[in-house]
Amino acid sequence: MNACVVVPTYNERENIKPLLERLRGTGIPGLEVLFVDDNSPDGTAAAIREEMSQDASVHLLLRSSKQGIGSAHLEGFAEAIKEHGADVLVELDADLQQPPEKIPELVAAVNSGAGVAVASRKVTGGGTAGWSLWRRTVSAGANYYARVVLGIPVRDCTSGFRALSRDAAQVLIEGKVQASRFYFQVASLYLLKRHGMKMVEIPFVFGERRSGKSKLSWGEIVGFFFGVIRLRLSSIG
Repeated sequence: MNACVVVPTYNERENIKPLLERLRGTGIPGLEVLFVDDNSPDGTAAAIREEMSQDASVHLLLRSSKQGIGSAHLEGFAEAIKEHGADVLVELDADLQQPPEKIPELVAAVNSGAGVAVASRKVTGGGTAGWSLWRRTVSAGANYYARVVLGIPVRDCTSGFRALSRDAAQVLIEGKVQASRFYFQVASLYLLKRHGMKMVEIPFVFGERRSGKSKLSWGEIVGFFFGVIRLRLSSIG
C-alpha cells in the first residue's frame, strides 16, 4: 500500500532537511512526503522546492495564507489521494517533536486493518519529555474529558501524530472538519468513531521543543471545553 506523510508547515525552513533525512531513514518503500505550506514568510516553500529538485517523492501544496492545521490536513489528504495515489495517510508535524521513526509501526497498523492508528503519549511506553506539571495536567484533563463526553476509545485523543486508511481520510474530507489545533484531532476521531472505524494506539514519546515555548492559552482551554460539548450535541457524521 502506498503511504504519504502530510506535513503542514509555517515558518519551518530550518526543519525541512533534517525532517526529510529522518523520513528517508524509516525505510518505508515508496514513501511520499507532501508539505502543505501556508505561504511561510521565512522561505519554507523555497527549502521544500530545493528538496523536490533532488527527490521526486517530495511534494508541495502551497496555500496563499495561514488557514489552520485542520484545513491543511484535509487539503493535504485530498491531494495525496488524488495526485499521489496514497492508501495510507500519515499526519506529522514539522517541528521534530514527533519521531518519524514510529511511522512504520503506524503504517503497519493501518495495513493490518485499523482505520486510524494514533501515536499515543497516554499508553504504556508513551510519554512526554520536558513538559511542566501544568502542561501534563491540562493534557490529561482534556483527554479524559473528551473520552467521557464523546465516548472515543482512545486515551490520547489530542495527539496530532497518526496514520489513517484511505477510507478514514475520505470520511474526514467529506465531513469537512475545519477545527484548528488539537480540537481538530478530537473532532476527527469522533467523526471516525461515528463511522465505525477501528482505532488503535501505538506508544511514542513526545520530544522536547527545540526552541520557543507552548502557546496554550486559557482561551483555548475554555474553547476546547465548550467545543467538545457542541460536538457531542452536533449531527456530525
